[in-house]
Amino acid sequence: METIYSINSIGTGMKSLNYRMDLFGILALVVFSVLTFISLSLYPESYSIAFNWLSNLGNVILNPQGAIYFNMACIVTGIILIQFIIQFYRWDTGNLFERILLALAIVLGIFASVSLIFVGVFPETDINLHVLAAKGVFEALFLSIILMTAAIFNHPKFMIGVALIGVMAVIIDLFFLTLLSLPKYHDALATPYPTLPIPGLEWFAVFLSFIWLAALSYNMYKMKI
Repeated sequence: METIYSINSIGTGMKSLNYRMDLFGILALVVFSVLTFISLSLYPESYSIAFNWLSNLGNVILNPQGAIYFNMACIVTGIILIQFIIQFYRWDTGNLFERILLALAIVLGIFASVSLIFVGVFPETDINLHVLAAKGVFEALFLSIILMTAAIFNHPKFMIGVALIGVMAVIIDLFFLTLLSLPKYHDALATPYPTLPIPGLEWFAVFLSFIWLAALSYNMYKMKI
């Protein structure tokens, strides 16, 4: 009886841990938002969401007092997201094709999270590595949202509202990535003050993606995936 009780206790403990980790997607959005806006509040010059890159906040030359908060936002959020994205395996329906899509979404999501960590480790002052890491975040997360939505769209516990947020995030991200792929704007990520409000698209792409993750997090917690 004691053995059965111990096994049941372990199982209950694991479920409790899983439900707490379900909230990590929401936690990631909160941590990133709070630290980013603290950094923004310490920016010494006027800052325009339309014309200033997010990464300008992590540039110690442009933002001497606030850079540490944005770079911490990227590093801590990336670590939290790795823990959350690993939990996606619980959406497995048993369908082989959907399982493959789910596995790819997890791998790409973890890659995007690691890239986000490197965005904080290598800020704009190390521009080549920074741009490489930033592209890793946008491109991998863009694909992960598409694959994850396709993998779980038919799941009985998947909320359609989460899919709609994902569609909006993908559209904005696609528009942003398309602009950056044009020869005229190919090096825009490395340009401190672009003439077009492309950074505004970056803000929308990043925060919509985090909102999608938070919505999926709520979905998992609410429906007890």
